[in-house]
Amino acid sequence: MNWLLYFGRLEKEKWFDAILGMIDLFSKKSDQLPFELFIFGSWTYQSQIQDLAAKYKSIHYFWRQDLTTIKQYVSNCQYLLAPSTCLESFGLTALCWLSRWLKPIGYAKWWLAQFIDPRLDLNQSKWNNTTQKLFNLINKISQDNFNPTFDLPNLSNYSISSRQTNFAELIWPGKKRILIISDYINRVWWIETYINDAKDILNWMWYEVQLFWTKIPWGVFWKIIRYLWFFASIFNIYEAIRLFILIKKFKPDLLWYNSILRYLGRLSLFTDKFFKTQKWLMCHDLGYFYPFPKSLIQESQIKLPLNLRNYISSAKTKNPIKILWMIWKYISIYLIRKQSKKMDKILIPSQFMIEIVHQSYKIPKNKIHHFPHFIQN
Repeated sequence: MNWLLYFGRLEKEKWFDAILGMIDLFSKKSDQLPFELFIFGSWTYQSQIQDLAAKYKSIHYFWRQDLTTIKQYVSNCQYLLAPSTCLESFGLTALCWLSRWLKPIGYAKWWLAQFIDPRLDLNQSKWNNTTQKLFNLINKISQDNFNPTFDLPNLSNYSISSRQTNFAELIWPGKKRILIISDYINRVWWIETYINDAKDILNWMWYEVQLFWTKIPWGVFWKIIRYLWFFASIFNIYEAIRLFILIKKFKPDLLWYNSILRYLGRLSLFTDKFFKTQKWLMCHDLGYFYPFPKSLIQESQIKLPLNLRNYISSAKTKNPIKILWMIWKYISIYLIRKQSKKMDKILIPSQFMIEIVHQSYKIPKNKIHHFPHFIQN
């Protein structure tokens, strides 16, 4: 019996509902599922998978755990379920489990195309919906005569040593103090985990690193608070003052901005005009170019150049609330774009984003640097 792993948010944009649908199709065939499924994650579909775990002994739900805990189960798993159709800026989840010999089942497109075996590519299925595609493929995997060979692709470009080399090539010689700036820093999502691990790597390289951040608010009103914080990001004077005080005290050689759209906003970029230091902006996600990145499934949905008309029309909605939301978000992006022109470097995790950044933000290509993420330990 094959062991399957799912790791990430239990959300529709990750097509976790297709996994639930696949389980339902198997339950109609038999009382026993032909696989062991290990799930690590939380959010929308949490209660549904808890119910299924109570019903089937072969479904194991562990909520959200750290990588150390998850790795205890990986050695026995053969496949990673990654059915999302979202356009990922990088695909860090798949990369980390590829390095541990899990074969990804998903759509071979964009960054992931080079890492999915053709026989595990959901694009190859004749069915139109992801639920049926998953059901047929896993049903085939459950058969004894289906055992696709797996040659681990070259992952040397995504190792910690390659990250150290790439970083040393980008930074000014002799610069040792680095301030990493981001909206949130809790190790709960990939961006936040990446930032913490980047700090550890830089410390190993004998850089003096500090983080500027706030904690992600949790609780019953999390979603309301999150959206209120996003609206407040344009006028976030409080965090700008906090950042100003820290820069003045720490005197960094490099200000490395990461995800600032969700809370810190453009005033955090404005603060550094009072200091002569190198400045980088890392665009981790596609929210800087598209209003609803969770529904972004094709690169062509991003309409260029990035102006208000193209930005609103790209979402193809007439919902007045969504349109108002997009106008507000565009204003925030526009203000960040104006400040980004003074950055010494714009970093992006994937090559395909170079043209998007160039046309959207009017940044010269020689200032845009491909800086791939690295395999998480």
